[in-house]
Amino acid sequence: MEMHNMVIKNKNIYIAMMDTMMDKMVHCTNSGFVEDDFITQMIPHHEGAVEMAKYEIQHGRSFEMIQLAKSILTEQTSEIEQMRLWLEKYSPVTRELPQFQQAMNQTMELMMENMPGDGMLTDLDMAFAKVMTPHHQAAIDMAKVVIRFSKDGQTNAFAKHIISSQQIEIEQMKSFTNN
Repeated sequence: MEMHNMVIKNKNIYIAMMDTMMDKMVHCTNSGFVEDDFITQMIPHHEGAVEMAKYEIQHGRSFEMIQLAKSILTEQTSEIEQMRLWLEKYSPVTRELPQFQQAMNQTMELMMENMPGDGMLTDLDMAFAKVMTPHHQAAIDMAKVVIRFSKDGQTNAFAKHIISSQQIEIEQMKSFTNN
């Protein structure tokens, strides 16, 4: 079987990567601060996108999706480094309320509910776009949650950047899939 048609335990490769990402996010340590917990969860979320982008770059056939994957790889790798530095150097300001974690969990639940079924993922490039669309939407939703709860201007500015950049990429993917 060719690698680009790879299925893990009867799952599309991108769905399997999503499962790995979700497992990493579930095991993130809760700090009790909105900013730290947002960044701590966003790092594995971005890492999941980077892994999917790398796979698309290596195995995809659509020039448009490969170019988008390269953009995702570049931007989100840089953002992961920014987030890691943020965790090392900055002090969070907003104590976490139970509603924050509930709202963050809802973003992940909604993302998984909106994932396409394996039967819809027979073409690798289409699968990349169809899986990355709800993945990016979840990042937007997570960013909206942190903006609602955080009192830190730097965190909120970063969240607004995520919303802007990932909304543009969602539009590209929707155009590709004609959704």
